[in-house]
Amino acid sequence: MKRGILIAMFGLLVQLATAQQGVININQDVTLEAAIEKHKQINRSNINVEGWTVMVLSSTDRTKVTDAKAALLRVLPNTIVDWEYARPFFKLRAGAYETKVEAAPLLEYIKVQYPGAYIAKIKVHPRELL
Repeated sequence: MKRGILIAMFGLLVQLATAQQGVININQDVTLEAAIEKHKQINRSNINVEGWTVMVLSSTDRTKVTDAKAALLRVLPNTIVDWEYARPFFKLRAGAYETKVEAAPLLEYIKVQYPGAYIAKIKVHPRELL
């Protein structure tokens, strides 16, 4: 008896759930649609990916950073070594890797000369990845 009642209730619930059909009309402002389309185009053109690098040095002295860059390029000629300015610091980074684990050997090598070096996440163009 209980089983029959449960089956009947389940059948009724299934019928109610499938009976909910309709049409939804979305009236969207033209300027909003244009803004969304522009956002999509910007996202398609931004081909940078997340990667990992070794942050070698951060200093307010540009000469110190450029000298360190030259020294690193002498010992690591096949590695990308570059600096960026983020007020008030010049930041020197080396390498561009897909994973943090891949950046670890470079960090250990650089830490001998620059003990304050660390691994950091960056946005990088895919062709820069080592």
